[in-house]
Amino acid sequence: MCFKNLSREAKISLGLIAAFIFLFFSPVVSGDGFGYYAILEGIGKDSSLDLVEQQHFNEVSGMPVVEFNEATQKHVSQYAPGPAIISLPAYLVSEFLAQIPAFHIADDFFVNERGALLVNQLAFTLTALAFVAIALFFSVKITKKYFPGNESVALAIAFFGSPLLWYASADLGYSHAFEAGLMALLVYATFVKKDARLQGVFLGLLTLTRYSAGIFVLPLLAFHWLKGERKDAVKFGAFFAPFVLLLMLYFQTQFGSPFSSGYTNAFDSFLPIHLIELFFDLNRGILLWTPAVIAAIAGLFYLPRNEKLLSLSFVALNIWIYSAWSSWHSAWGFGNRFFIILFPLFVLGIASLIKQKPKLRVPLALLGVYTFLLSLLFLASTPALADPFNFTSLIAYWLSGNAAVFIPALVEKISIMRAIALF
Repeated sequence: MCFKNLSREAKISLGLIAAFIFLFFSPVVSGDGFGYYAILEGIGKDSSLDLVEQQHFNEVSGMPVVEFNEATQKHVSQYAPGPAIISLPAYLVSEFLAQIPAFHIADDFFVNERGALLVNQLAFTLTALAFVAIALFFSVKITKKYFPGNESVALAIAFFGSPLLWYASADLGYSHAFEAGLMALLVYATFVKKDARLQGVFLGLLTLTRYSAGIFVLPLLAFHWLKGERKDAVKFGAFFAPFVLLLMLYFQTQFGSPFSSGYTNAFDSFLPIHLIELFFDLNRGILLWTPAVIAAIAGLFYLPRNEKLLSLSFVALNIWIYSAWSSWHSAWGFGNRFFIILFPLFVLGIASLIKQKPKLRVPLALLGVYTFLLSLLFLASTPALADPFNFTSLIAYWLSGNAAVFIPALVEKISIMRAIALF
């Protein structure tokens, strides 16, 4: 199914999403994104995994994205190498363009960070944007197989009702756009294409991008084994294994052990001790920021048996990991960004819920509108409000006499306005 074969409703949903991304698209890397970008610049510009030349990103980003490792005597980044590897072709092109003076624009759009030439940063953010497109397109294809006629509204609700709307536009410099696209390809290769080899490749790339995704190998192996697909289980494992070996080699080279990712004290416990906060915390909880995500998870219970068990296994493992994670709240950002990886399942779950409970279509749409409006308040408050991801401080900010500046502040964040300001 190519784009021209999409339904009119699907094209409208994709058009609305594209318009939002166009309005608030940020071409620069920021914050944690410099961890991924430092690796990309190291291998693409310096042909080295010793990131000594990338130390300045610490000052630019305001965090130690590059640190000296005593075991290997290298300057390394704990961030996953997947986004850098995937973005490398575009970065090499940008390095060629960077030799042309006309492309020497070094400025920012949403945050005051000047870490590299804009053309080089675009190599990363435009690649991330391509994976947003992959996530959207393949989520429609997956959902159409099971719930034809509901895929369009489900896509719109899932996008505007999840943290992806922020990380597909204003913060593309993170890994989350890559995760959403790779997860959509993985689910497509499992539910629609049904190719165990592709499953291994996509989960391998996903694990290189988000280490915790490697645990998804367990339900996928069980999925094949319990269905009696022993050969497919072997194929899946065989195509996934090289990525694990590559990652272990990377760990050995960077951190001195094939079993060390560079992260220290990542978990507070093996148990999901932050489960209540993850869902119900007033300032960071999923229920308050992105309630449509909760509805989407509920919708997965109506899927056919095999798809239901596998989808809920992905969700449960993701919840378990980040409920035990010391940074369960995902730090600075809109909503809980650790759940963006499940985006194609959100589309599927919302479509399932609408199919079973048609009267929920409007309430679900309102949940999407709620998160969309919250994101606009969030966007317009930065950088004036230092802690915009704190729900109470965000609402208090707009109720304390700042409502009059909402429209002007939001207009300033429109990408074309920022681009004009560069000149």
